[in-house]
Amino acid sequence: TSYGRTHKPPPPPLPLMKIGKAEQISHHLPEEIIEEILYRLPVKSLLRFKCVSQSWRSLISTKQFIETHLQHSKKIESFTDKRIISTCSKSSCPGRLKACYLSSLLTEPVTRAFSFNFFPMNSSRDIVIVGSCNGLICVLVDACRFFLLNPSTREFKELPDFFTGTTCPKNLGSISGYGFGFDESSCDYKVYAVFSMTSPYDRDVGFPSKSVARVYSFKTDSWGVNAFFEDRWTIGQGKFVSGKLHWINYYKTKLKWEIVCFDLTNESFGTVERPSCMEGCYIPRLGVFKGCLCMSFDCALTVGFDILIWNEYGVEDSWSRLCLSRIFYYYFTPLCILPNDEVQFVYRLFVFV
Repeated sequence: TSYGRTHKPPPPPLPLMKIGKAEQISHHLPEEIIEEILYRLPVKSLLRFKCVSQSWRSLISTKQFIETHLQHSKKIESFTDKRIISTCSKSSCPGRLKACYLSSLLTEPVTRAFSFNFFPMNSSRDIVIVGSCNGLICVLVDACRFFLLNPSTREFKELPDFFTGTTCPKNLGSISGYGFGFDESSCDYKVYAVFSMTSPYDRDVGFPSKSVARVYSFKTDSWGVNAFFEDRWTIGQGKFVSGKLHWINYYKTKLKWEIVCFDLTNESFGTVERPSCMEGCYIPRLGVFKGCLCMSFDCALTVGFDILIWNEYGVEDSWSRLCLSRIFYYYFTPLCILPNDEVQFVYRLFVFV
């Protein structure tokens, strides 16, 4: 994926002998066979093969090849290449991103994390992960600077200032809600962010008085017009499913929580009907499981821990429920569901540096 103004180290050169062999392959194999082979290679290998010849470089750089390669990658359901991205809060490495492979985390007692050396962004505050989509990661640095990262190509890009063109007083609020996703209708990556302004009274009761939402478009490299809304509290990371970002939101006038969504195509808000089985349940946590929206929560009606999975988005009766017996006092966050339906949880993720 190309980013425009990016920072990246030069790719390592290939030995001349390998280049010669690759050129011989190009002469003996049909072009469509070569394309099918390249579609199934990891991104790291493709970056090296771009140095083989001008024809391969042109092929791998085309929009059609990138989209087809992405679709092939999505079909591979393997934990081998899945990575857990985390932020390091240790005093020796403040504001740094770390990652480890999920397969190693599940099979080894101690997993050593590796750093995002291509993104040497030291921050006085914690780096916040806004979201990930199609191998790209969006982060928020110093509570006001957004970055897009591509770990595979080792590129990153800083987005324009969120506050440019607004009247938002930075000292009277903060960016409280955010999300990152892909708009298929326009083939555009978008970042959603909301700045919540608070009055002295609202700060006491814990609700913002007014919020300003903006959407960044990668195609135009700019933030859209302001969208004001009241009586809604968007907090934390939005979960991207079916072209929409989702949050658990609180309404101070209704004194209840709802699932609110933001459509990246028409850039409008909506709500998701709560499943009927949620009655008597505590506020859930949203997640994504195999492209489906899911919720994990404690239920007052049962002595257990439940996970709801929305198997078909938009169909109300397509929720499936996974009930687990409670064996821990603390709340454990679901990490993943293995192919054998075994659920893995995480309480605290310690990162060794």
